[in-house]
Amino acid sequence: MICKKIRFKDFRNISEADIELCPEVNIFYGNNAEGKTNALEGIYLFAHGKSFRTSSDKDMISFDKDIANCKLYFEDSVRSHDMEIKLIRGSRKICQRNGVVIKKMSDFVGYFRAVLFCPEHLSVIKDGPSERRNFLDSAICQLKPIYLASLQRYNNILNQRNTLLKNYEEDRQSFDRTFDLWSAYLAREAALIARERYEYVKVLDGYVNSFFNDMTSGRESTKMDYSCALTEEEYLQKLTNNVEKEIKAGTTLYGIHKDDIDIYLNGKEARSFCSQGQQRCLALAMKLGEGEISRSVTGEHPVFLFDDIFSELDSKRKEYVTNGIKKCQVIITSCEKEGLERVAGNVIEVTQGKYSRIK
Repeated sequence: MICKKIRFKDFRNISEADIELCPEVNIFYGNNAEGKTNALEGIYLFAHGKSFRTSSDKDMISFDKDIANCKLYFEDSVRSHDMEIKLIRGSRKICQRNGVVIKKMSDFVGYFRAVLFCPEHLSVIKDGPSERRNFLDSAICQLKPIYLASLQRYNNILNQRNTLLKNYEEDRQSFDRTFDLWSAYLAREAALIARERYEYVKVLDGYVNSFFNDMTSGRESTKMDYSCALTEEEYLQKLTNNVEKEIKAGTTLYGIHKDDIDIYLNGKEARSFCSQGQQRCLALAMKLGEGEISRSVTGEHPVFLFDDIFSELDSKRKEYVTNGIKKCQVIITSCEKEGLERVAGNVIEVTQGKYSRIK
């Protein structure tokens, strides 16, 4: 899969731009706050239907404008495609694929696929479980639109159930009438999501160990497991056997929103024992593994997006990223000029939302 061109109008600090990309390595070079990450954010938007920097679409619209337009031109092994997103202040965004309006986000996500690696991901090993759950959900949603729909249903049901628990004393009638139904619905969606996560981690485990082993010259090994997956009956049992505890807490205490990935380094729990360097290698290996799973499922590699990670990686990892990922399109942002002349690809200088190819 190759992103050929991205077109912006009134997106962040980009008043207007057409950025053409090569099939290999592309580097957006420039100082901070010039617009490098904005371009990556726009590309990511087509893969996930949302930003990786904000939960509000209006934040991506230029400050003094009401509408922002992004259009992506890409090709896969079958044909060329175009996708367009119009962000409207005070309204829902409008998404199109090959000129056809797509109303459901689960029908939009997954046609263009991209793997993002940014500084926030470097702490996915040592940060809390929500970071690792977000990693799984983001990766699986691109491959299985049905998973995204199930995740949306789960979150809606969870909100309904939490409201009943929170308002138990004030509205016992609603609780008694509907609580068991919401619990059953939640257990059903939880089992579907947990099964997908379990299967994904089982495959990811092999890729991560292979990449990490390669990066450490065979000195270290990893192990990943999602052992918390339960059946629908098991989830329902937890939800019905602990109602008093949940009423006291005022929230749902059991379900896939509490799960985690167990990650081990050389037989020890990585979260407690890995160094900062090992943490970065593991995070990078997880992202590369995500790309390999995408390739194995769809038949082609996704586009890799690396946002400002050169300053966080040593020279060996930098070379691994720029030269070690074969047969993939890679798009990188960097503040560092040193070494760009050795990159076999495209170097684009970014200044105040304007993009100029310098190599």
